[in-house]
Amino acid sequence: MARTPAKAPDRQDRQVGPRRQRRADRPPRTRGWRRTLRLLRLGLVLVVAGAVVNLLTPPWVFHIGNRFTPATMWDGYGTVHASNGGAYVLYTHLQGGLNVSRYGPGGCDDVSGCSNVRGSAKMCTERGAVYSFALAGVVSTWWSTDGAPTSITLQPNPPRSMPGGFVFVFSGSWRGTALPVASDDNSFTEVFAPGGAIRWTTPTRDAGGAAVTLRAGTSADFARACGALPRA
Repeated sequence: MARTPAKAPDRQDRQVGPRRQRRADRPPRTRGWRRTLRLLRLGLVLVVAGAVVNLLTPPWVFHIGNRFTPATMWDGYGTVHASNGGAYVLYTHLQGGLNVSRYGPGGCDDVSGCSNVRGSAKMCTERGAVYSFALAGVVSTWWSTDGAPTSITLQPNPPRSMPGGFVFVFSGSWRGTALPVASDDNSFTEVFAPGGAIRWTTPTRDAGGAAVTLRAGTSADFARACGALPRA
């Protein structure tokens, strides 16, 4: 019987096997270097981002009032004593950050001023009324709030809840965990009568100031302190 001659492998068949074998035997050096390069790039990005945050964000915002504040926020409350005999409880929610324009975009200037604190505030009166405010302010420090001169400006919110044009500025300096501040420009006692009623006309007989020492506390602490006020 005649034998059928075996078919000689063509050129393509002869090259597939060796090429596949060489790829399988090749060590995965390229993949390893690529993975390492990606990790190095990610690490570099994180280091640069951390350096930028550290340069732009002052350290004091993470330790407000000698408390660890990783969210850069601090809540405090205290009893306001006015020179005309009125008593109130003030609650503030502060968030520290970069210097920003106090009244809108456009940077800082001598007219609008700058603010590195923003937030909100509430104040209750002996009549049981609660008023809300938008808060802006300045903490003049870089490293620590302890001993730092501080001012906070309270703007009625909504503005029509009080006579137009009035804002209340409280200034002082941090003393450890407490922030004693005072308003000495007569604006507080011009608006609030001793019992807490709002004056819609500006008097002169009760011109004076108001002072409060803010200490760390929650909105629940604020509510309890309001409940303890004597009723007018």
